[in-house]
Amino acid sequence: MIKKILVATDASPASERAVGFAAQLSVVHEAELLILNVIRDMQLPPELEETPDFESFYNARENLMRRIADRILDQARQMAKQAGVKNIHTAIGSGDPATSVAGFARRRRVDLIVVGTRGLSKATAVSMGSVSRKLLDLTDVNCLVIR
Repeated sequence: MIKKILVATDASPASERAVGFAAQLSVVHEAELLILNVIRDMQLPPELEETPDFESFYNARENLMRRIADRILDQARQMAKQAGVKNIHTAIGSGDPATSVAGFARRRRVDLIVVGTRGLSKATAVSMGSVSRKLLDLTDVNCLVIR
């Protein structure tokens, strides 16, 4: 029985397809839909952290990224509502996307994770990294990868 579905979105075409599919599944199973956007950590040289303006720069970036995440989540929420989903919750994560999604799924005890993929070849996915591939390695929760 599917009671909680988690879909991760970054507003890419692949993740929008994942949101649409997750919304359809949520309607069919009358399941709660959790929509997550993850703000990636920014890799900065250690020297930058010692500059006088670092804290204001970091806070400005964080505020901007949260506003963008809110917009992405609002768009996904509207898509889910239009599909007929009744029980929708949104959240913002941070850090490595795959790790964040896996941890969120574990903490919220979801039954299914839905993610989009850009359809990278195995060689490209290994060299560039693939959130969906890494997620499959990190979680015991059933995952549905949408192309």
